[in-house]
Formats: sequence, structure tokens, C-alpha cells
Amino acid sequence: MRVSIVLLVLALCPLGYGCAADQPEPTAAVEGGEIQGSLEADGEVAVFKGLPYAAPPVGDLRWKPPQPVKPWEGIRDATRFESICLQGDDDDNDFFGRLIDGQGMGWLRKVLFKLVVGLSSEQVESEDCLYLNVRTANLGGAEKQPVMVWIHGGGHQAGSGSTDFYQSNSLALRGVVLVTLNYRLGLIGYFAHPALSAESKHGVSGNYGTLDQIAALRWVRDNIAAFGGDPSSVTIFGESAGGESVAHMMTSPLARGLVHRAIMQSASTGELLIHLDRPVMSFMSAEAAGEAFAKKVVENPEDPIEQLRAIPSEDLYSALRRFPEFDTYSYPIIDGYVLRKSVIEAFLGGNQMPVPLLVGSNADEGSILYNVGDDALYGQSPGPETHEAYTKYLRDALGADAETVLELYPVTEDATVFDASAAVYGDSRLGATARFYARQMAKVGQPAYLYFFTRVPPSRRQTAGAFHAAEIVFVFGKSVPLFPRDEQDQTIAQVMGDYWTQFAKTGDPNAEGLPSWPPFSRADERNMVFGPDIHATAVERAEAYDIFERHWMQLIEEIHSTLPVSDSRE
Repeated sequence: MRVSIVLLVLALCPLGYGCAADQPEPTAAVEGGEIQGSLEADGEVAVFKGLPYAAPPVGDLRWKPPQPVKPWEGIRDATRFESICLQGDDDDNDFFGRLIDGQGMGWLRKVLFKLVVGLSSEQVESEDCLYLNVRTANLGGAEKQPVMVWIHGGGHQAGSGSTDFYQSNSLALRGVVLVTLNYRLGLIGYFAHPALSAESKHGVSGNYGTLDQIAALRWVRDNIAAFGGDPSSVTIFGESAGGESVAHMMTSPLARGLVHRAIMQSASTGELLIHLDRPVMSFMSAEAAGEAFAKKVVENPEDPIEQLRAIPSEDLYSALRRFPEFDTYSYPIIDGYVLRKSVIEAFLGGNQMPVPLLVGSNADEGSILYNVGDDALYGQSPGPETHEAYTKYLRDALGADAETVLELYPVTEDATVFDASAAVYGDSRLGATARFYARQMAKVGQPAYLYFFTRVPPSRRQTAGAFHAAEIVFVFGKSVPLFPRDEQDQTIAQVMGDYWTQFAKTGDPNAEGLPSWPPFSRADERNMVFGPDIHATAVERAEAYDIFERHWMQLIEEIHSTLPVSDSRE
């Protein structure tokens, strides 16, 4: 049957039916030179892959801010992805292992899923990785379309803009230009050291990955019109660490004017609260950790940077695995230049960008995140394993509020401790965070739209629930091999894609034919639920969120009361 269809298509091609090969390959001129991409979706979408938005950050450019693109001669091939950034740890494998187990897959399906994911994401890791990708159905269009820039997740340690889950033309076919990007990760992306700070005219180091994101947004501003995109209508969106990065862009003074709307999917407090569970948030402690790490791996610690830059990256990561106590410092830091304060503090002070925000979380965020490469609630890892330990754990962390949380997340036997702890983890780190951001935007008079994703895959053996990152394939309209989907899923994907692109176009997700999504307000705290029924309702877990948010504020006050005055570059 498949052979017959292929022969039919080939026969119709000369007549002009369904044959993208008859169309010339798409070209564009960008900073650096001319590029040639490819056509997808029956020729409707032009795809350009592996476009450099900065010079390769190698050699003497390791641990330096991104530098201008190096021009090339002739036409650059933009039909394949370039290298992805070095992946810092194995947490991604743990995440996918939990994801597979949580779907209740048999051994054959597990093998096939790992094979499919492995084949779709098998790309070379390299320090030469500052590339982005563009999908557009408006190449050469006289009227420019809104732009959506995706910042991938992965804990600032893993991931890429070319991950298979993001390779879909669904958004572009809805009338937006889609950009996905790589940025430096882990040790290469966020290493701080006093000698590196001395090199900088701003007196800071680290945050190179965050500077990469800003450089990519500048590239979009200067080049996206060549793809039919409107540089004055740019929406950034991202999930997990990508959602955190969206928050960073909203609060960094360096990103001002580059962003006009923002979408945060499952952004965590884990790396947002200054000094809370990762001392990396302190610039002084990050520099000190970098100095201590250098002493472990170089022969002359008095002049370490030249030596560190000469060490092959694989050897640097091998050293980091030998000294895991330094791994927690490979994250964004509050340096007073790129990031002036923690994101939560910036939002509390009304210092975020005054742009519309769409933000939300999933119902079971902790099911495959809890105790996987991340701290449990407020710094305790691994989490409790017994009923008694769980009770003590919450009482130590939450004081008098623990009794209410124990009622909201009850445990009656040791066998249910993990599920309850994972639920507390997910709601305290991600659910409450999403509502917090919506509250702060409403406070400064900006429209905010809050969502809650509850869809559970239609599998009788599924245990992960509406897990962390589950919504991504629905937003992108991407069908994932071996994951069961039904008609209800197709509806959810259609509606979410429509909402996301409508928001990118207008700053309001509402459009004719879609369920009404009310803007969030303190007087009427409602969210849009994406599940068996798509509808707006009051925030279901508000009581628990209130408790978690109250304790963030207490912790911030305690932390600032103990901070040295010099621990700021502002």
C-alpha cells in the first residue's frame, strides 16, 4: 500500500500536485551571509537549521560573553542541525527513565522508546554550539508575523533547541515564526572565578549561558525580518529551566526591549530563591567555588584561567564528576549585572518587564522529578521514606503550617510516602510558583493568564500522572512515537496550540471558537484547566500554595538578615 502511494505522488509531481521538490530551496540573508534551508509540510514551511547567532565560544572564548558571528563565504547549508552544547550530567537519563517507567511500558516498548529518543536526538556535543533554528510559513511575506522563541529546559545542564519534541511545523502553520536555540550549559555555561571576573569590564563571571540567550534574542531582533518575522512582536516561551530562563529574561536589564510577551511552563523556585537551596545564587560563593575547583584541576592556581581554557572539555567534566561538591555551582547566579537579584525578589518589587504573561504548571510535576538530580523540599535530599520521617520533614520545614499540609497531602503508610512527598515537591516548587508569577503581574497591572495541565495519558498502567514536561508535545502539536494518544488528546493539542499562538499575536490567548480564558486577578484567582474537560475554574490548590508562598517570604527574610553587605555587585 505504501509503495502505491509513493508511486502516485511521484506520478502527480510533474502535474504540480503535492510535490515540494518542484519548489526552489528557500534562501535568506542574515548576519554572516546567505543561507539555504529546506521545505517541509508540503512546501508550506521553510526550515533553516544550525544558524550561528554568535562566534564559536572555544579556545580563548571559553567563559567569555558571546561574540559577534563570523561571516562565511558563499551559501551556508542550513538543512541540518549543528552540534548541541555539552551536556553536564546524567539527570536527563534519570528523567527519561522515570518517564518510561511512569508510562507502565513493557520491556519491548521501553527498548523501542529509548531507541526512538536516542535516534532522534543523536547529535554531537561540542563547545561550538551557539546555533538556532527557524521555521516559517511566511518567507518573503509582505506582512510580518509574530515570533515565538523557545528556550529549552534540562536544568541548565542538558537539552538543546533541536530536540525531537520541538521539531514540529504546527506553530508555524498557525501564523508565527518559530525559533529554537542552544545555549551553553553546566560548567561551560555558568562557571565563575575571580580571575574571570577580573577579565570582565563589568567585574563579573558566570551566567554565560544566560548571556547566550540574550545574544540569541538580539539576533532575532536584527535578523528575523528576513524570515517574515516581526522583531517588534517577540514572545519568549520555555519549560522547566527554560521557564526559569524566561523569568531571567523578564528581569535582566540586558534583555529589555527584546521581549514583548512571555510564556512560562513549569518554572521552578529551585534556582530562583537567592541562596535558598543552591548557594550558587550568591556571586561570592560561586566565585569561591570556582576558585576551589580550579585548585583541584590545574597545576598553577596563581594563574589558572589560561590553564583551564587549555583543558579539553571532556577532561573538565571528568574532573567535575570526581568532585561533585562543585556541581551545584553550574547554574545561573545573581551577579549584579546580568541578574541583579533573585527572580522572585525582582517580581515582588515590580522590577520585571511590563509584558503580558501566560504561565502555568502540571498537576503531577513531582512524579518523575522528585529526588532526581534535584533537592527535595527546601534542601533536603533524598526525601523521607517512612511515615514518621515524612511528618518530621514537613514539620521541620513548615512549622505550624505542617499540620495543614499533612491534611492536604496525607500519608497513612510508608508505601504512600513517595507519592505524597512528590506531590508536595511539585506543588511547592512549580504549582505555587506559577500562581506567584500571575499574582505579581496582576499587581503591576499587566495581563496574566494562568493554566493547570491535568491530562493523564490513556494507559491503564500509567503511574506518572500529568507529569513534568507532559504539556510540551501538546503545545508543539508533536506526536511522540509509542505514547498512546486519543481523540481527546488531539483536541487538547489543537486548543493549546491555538491559545499559545493567539497569545503570541495579541497578548491575549482568547479567540473565537475557544473556551473563554479569563485573565488572572487577585479578586478572582482562576486558571484554565487542560484535561478531560477544558474549562476555567478557581485555583484548586490555593490553600497549599498560600502556605508555600508564605514560607518563601520567611526564608528570604531570614537569608537577607545573614547576608554580608559585600555579597552584591549591584
